[in-house]
Amino acid sequence: MFLFDIGPNGFMDGDYFIVDVETCPIEMEGYFELSEAEKNKLMNPIDSKIVAIGIRHDDRNQIFMDESEKKILDDFWLAWKTIKKGDPSVKVVGFNILDYDLPFITTRSFINDVVISPFTIKLVIDLRQKLSAYRSGRVRGTLKELSELIGGEKAEEDGSMVAKWCSENNMDKLKEYLSKDLEKTDALYKRALKTNVLLIERW
Repeated sequence: MFLFDIGPNGFMDGDYFIVDVETCPIEMEGYFELSEAEKNKLMNPIDSKIVAIGIRHDDRNQIFMDESEKKILDDFWLAWKTIKKGDPSVKVVGFNILDYDLPFITTRSFINDVVISPFTIKLVIDLRQKLSAYRSGRVRGTLKELSELIGGEKAEEDGSMVAKWCSENNMDKLKEYLSKDLEKTDALYKRALKTNVLLIERW
């Protein structure tokens, strides 16, 4: 059983975990000669695969990486179930998680014949949506930009480097990048909790 402190707004500070996914095109031949627009078109669960998933819970990171995408997904869902333990109050948190991470993970799980842990969308906190007051399509702000603006470490790398690291099989660099993104997302969550941003609702 986990014990958590109650935050200033009634949220339980520990009743959440961060999820972030890293993906890479399935077909890398000719990828680096494509335009940015053409590269972006490949970032979907049909043309790309999962190369790493990270979970951050209780200020600790778990990174799931393997040559087998199926094993990554199996290990991820097991960790998800272990943390939630059937408790619906445990929130899933991410940055752009509803538009990218969870749809990608769900579809790739389906493709790999992996049994998922069913979830409820209203219990998922998408910090991108909260920070833009649910107008994310019209408001600028990446995880990297927002992290730096609230005092986070400045970084040269961004998500555009993931394909390069995959092509070079530089899994250590990918793991380091994903770990830092989990920490950045956690810092944004804690600031959003402190400033009442988490209390914004769509309706």
